[in-house]
Amino acid sequence: MALLAAGTAACVLRGFFFTGEMYLFLTVWFGLCGVLLGLVLIYMAAGRGAQVEEQPERRKHIRELAGSIGGGRGLAIWGLLSACVLLCLLYAIQALGSPVSAQGTLNEMLRSGFYTSFVTFALLAARTRRGVTLLAAVWHLLGITISLSALLAVCGGLPIPYAVAYTQSQGVSATGARLAGLLQYPNAFGAVMAVYLLERLFAAAYSFGSGDSGKAADGEKNGAFGGVAVGGVDKGGAGSSAVRASVSGAGEVGAEGVGVGNNAERMCVSRAGEAGAEGVGAGNNAVRMGDSRACEVGTECAGVDNNAERMGVRGAGEVGTEGTGAGNNAERVCVSRAGEAGAGDTGAGKSSERTGGSRAREEGAGDSGINWKRTGTWSASHWLRAARLLPLFPYAAALLLSESRGAWLAAAAAGVAALLLKRQLFVPLLITGAAPVAAAALLYRQLARSGLAAEPLPGLLLLAGLWAGAWLAGLWLHRRSCRAAGGHRAAVLALAAAVWTAAASAVLLLVRARITGPSPTAAARGLFYRDAWKLAAEAPWLGSGGETWRHTYLAAQSRPYVGSQVHSGYLDILLNLGMAGLAAAILLLLAAGWLVFKASPRLLPPLLVIILHSAADFDWSYGLVWLLLLLLPAWAIAEANSRTARTAVPTVLHDSRWRRSKPAGQRKNRLRRLWRYAGITVLCGLTLLCSGLSFQAMKGAALFKQAVRESDPAVRITLLQQSLSWNPREPQTAVALSRLLPQKQGVDLLLRSLSFSLGDVALHGELAASYLRGSDPGEALYWVRRSQQTDRFNADRRLAALKGMLEMGERSLAEGDRRIAADSAAAGLELLRQYSLLTAKEQDRGPQHNDRNFTLLPQSEGIYFQLTHLQSQAALSSSNR
Repeated sequence: MALLAAGTAACVLRGFFFTGEMYLFLTVWFGLCGVLLGLVLIYMAAGRGAQVEEQPERRKHIRELAGSIGGGRGLAIWGLLSACVLLCLLYAIQALGSPVSAQGTLNEMLRSGFYTSFVTFALLAARTRRGVTLLAAVWHLLGITISLSALLAVCGGLPIPYAVAYTQSQGVSATGARLAGLLQYPNAFGAVMAVYLLERLFAAAYSFGSGDSGKAADGEKNGAFGGVAVGGVDKGGAGSSAVRASVSGAGEVGAEGVGVGNNAERMCVSRAGEAGAEGVGAGNNAVRMGDSRACEVGTECAGVDNNAERMGVRGAGEVGTEGTGAGNNAERVCVSRAGEAGAGDTGAGKSSERTGGSRAREEGAGDSGINWKRTGTWSASHWLRAARLLPLFPYAAALLLSESRGAWLAAAAAGVAALLLKRQLFVPLLITGAAPVAAAALLYRQLARSGLAAEPLPGLLLLAGLWAGAWLAGLWLHRRSCRAAGGHRAAVLALAAAVWTAAASAVLLLVRARITGPSPTAAARGLFYRDAWKLAAEAPWLGSGGETWRHTYLAAQSRPYVGSQVHSGYLDILLNLGMAGLAAAILLLLAAGWLVFKASPRLLPPLLVIILHSAADFDWSYGLVWLLLLLLPAWAIAEANSRTARTAVPTVLHDSRWRRSKPAGQRKNRLRRLWRYAGITVLCGLTLLCSGLSFQAMKGAALFKQAVRESDPAVRITLLQQSLSWNPREPQTAVALSRLLPQKQGVDLLLRSLSFSLGDVALHGELAASYLRGSDPGEALYWVRRSQQTDRFNADRRLAALKGMLEMGERSLAEGDRRIAADSAAAGLELLRQYSLLTAKEQDRGPQHNDRNFTLLPQSEGIYFQLTHLQSQAALSSSNR
C-alpha cells in the first residue's frame, strides 16, 4: 500500500518535481512511518520475554537462501540502504550549518528521507511470499499510467496541463511540439519511457520461445541470468504421504524430493537439454538413479514393498513418461516440448488420471477413463507472452513522441551494453520489438504533421488500431519464428530487420536536422557544466547545501543563459553535498547495479538508462526517477528470492523449531535488544520530526498563497507574518512582507531572512531597493553591488539601480545636501560604466546563449545625461559657496 501510494502521488504531483507540492504527502508519509515504528517498538517490548534462538538447521537454510545470488548480496543491500541514509545525513549536517539556501536544504533532506523509507519498504516487500507480484504491480501500474495518459492527452483529448511542449526553435524540436505527459518536461518523460520500453523488451527477449519450443533463448537457460519462463508439475504418493515438486526455471525442467520416514520426495533436474533423475529414500525405500544426457532418456525406479515409481523426462526431442504407483494406484504424466504432443494416462483400480501438455502450436489432450477431451484454448505461457508484448507499443510511441535525443541515445547504449553481455538475445530483441516500433514510428509520423494535435475520435481510432495491429503482428512474428526452421526462419528474421530499418528511417527523416546539425542545447549544457565546476570548487568536500545551482547559477553564469537546472544529476549532487555526497550517490548506483546484475540481469538495461541519462539531464530532480531507480534492485531481489524458494530443498521443521536462549547468552541478547530499542526509537523520532517539518512548510506555503490572494493590506500583513512564523526559511514570504512594512522594519526582516538564504537573488535585490530609498549612497552602492553579483546579467535590475541613484541624488540636492548628491551621481555613473562594459563584452561574443537579452537599454542614455547634470549642479553649488 505504501509503494502504491507513493507511485500514485508521483503521477498526480507531476513526477515529484516541485517539493512544495509534496509537503502534504510527506507529512502523511513520515507520520505513518513514525506510527509504524512505534507499533514495532511496542510489539518488541511486549514480547521481550519470548526471545528465542533459531535452530542451527534453520540458520543454515537461511544462509543458503541469502547466498543464492552471490556472496555480496547482503553487502550490496546494506550499501544501498547506507547510501540513502548517508545522503539524508549529509543534508541534515548542511541544514545545521550555513547553506546557500536553508529552505532548499530542508527540501532535499525531506526528499532523501522519503527515498530511504521507500527503498526500505521495497526491500521488505521483496522478502514477502508475493514480493515479485507486488513490486511488478507497482512498476507496471506506474508505466501504464504515465504512458497512456500522455498518449490520450494527444489522441483522446484528455486534459493534462502542459502535456505537450510547443516551440518555434528547430534546434529544440523538429516538429514544433514534443510530448511531455504528466512530467511536463519532454526529456525526463522520454527517459522514463525508455526505461519502461527496455524493461518490457528484455523481459520478452529472455522468455523468447518459452511455451513454443524446448529450445529456449540462451538467456533463459541459466536461472542466474533472469530466465522468467517458469513452470512446474507437482504430484506425490508414497506410503502415508509424499511431497513432489517439479520446477522448470530458465528453460529447465526439474523435480525434487526428500524422503523421511514414510514420507517420500523425489528430485529430478534437467539442464540444457539433459534429463536426470535422483531419488532419496529412508526406511524401507530403495533408491535408483538414472542420468540421460543429450537426447537420451533417463528413468528412475524405486520399489518399496508393493510401491513402484517410474520417472522420465523428455527434453529437446526426447520422449519421457513419468508414473507413480502406490498400492493399486498408478499415475502417469507426460510433458512434451518443441512441437511435440504429450499425453499421459493413469490407471489405478477404479480410478484413473491422464494429463497431457502441448505448447505453442500443439493441442493439449487429457484422458480420464475412456473419455477424451480436446481444447483449443491458450495455455498460460501464451497469455504471459501476450501480456509481455502488450505495453511495448505505448512505451515506444511515447518515447518517439517525446523527441528526446538523449533518451534515444541512452536507450540504445543500454541495449548495446546488455547485448554485449548476452549476444544470444539479439534475435529475440529483433523479432520482439519489430512490430511495436514500426507502429510507433507510423503514429509519430502521423501526429508530427499536425503538431501533436488530433481530434479525439479519429485520434482514438488511430491509437487503438495501431496498438492492436502492433500487438497481433508481434504475436505472429514470435510464433512464426519459433515454428520456422532453416530458410523460413531466415525469412522471418529478414522481415523483422526490414521492419526495424523502415521504422528507423521514417523517424530519422523527420529529425535528421536535429541530429546532423549544430545543437544549441548541447552547447548550452557545456556552459552549464563549466560554470558548475567552478562553483563546485568553492566547496569541494561537503558542498553548499540543497538546491545550490538553483539559487546561485545567476551569480556563477559566464553568459546570460536561462537554466535553473544544471542538467546533470551528478554535478547537482556535487554542488549540494560535495565529494562526500557524490561518493554516496556512486555507492548507491554500484550497489543497485550489483544487485540487479546478480539477481535479474534483464533489469540491467533500464537501470543503465537511468544512470546514463541522468548524467546529461536533471532526471534526479524528479522524485519519480528515484522511485524507479530504487524499485529495480528490490524487484530483482524479489525475483531471485522467488526462484530460490522454488528450487531450494525445504527444511522439515517441527513444532519445536524454536527454543529458548541459553542462560549464558541472555546478557548478550539483552544488549542486542537494547540496541534495537534505541535504534528504532531514534528512527521513530526522526520520522516524526520530518513529518513536523513538512507540516510547518506546508502550513507556511498555504498561508502565503492565501495572503497573495488577499486585497486588504492589513489582513495580508497578518497572514504573511503567520506564514513566516510557521516557516521562517522561505525568502519569498520575507520579501512580500517587507514591502508592506516601514523601511527600517522591512530592512531588519530582510537581513534576518538573509541568514537563512545567503545567495537568494530576491532578498539581495529587495535590500538594494530599500537602501536606494534611503539617504546613504555608500550603503546603497554596497547592496547594489551585492545584488548585481548575485544576478550579473539582469539589465532591468541594473537600470533600476541607476534610477535609484539618480533619485537619491536629486532628493539630497533638493534638501541642500550637495555632498550626498555628488556622491550619488558619481556612484550612478560608475554603475553605468560597468553596465556598459559588460554589455559591450557580450556583444563581442555574439547573440548565441544570450537567452536573457542582456543589452544596454535605451533609457540608459537619458539617465547618463541626468547623472552628469546632477554631478555638475552639485559641484557648481559647492564651488559658489
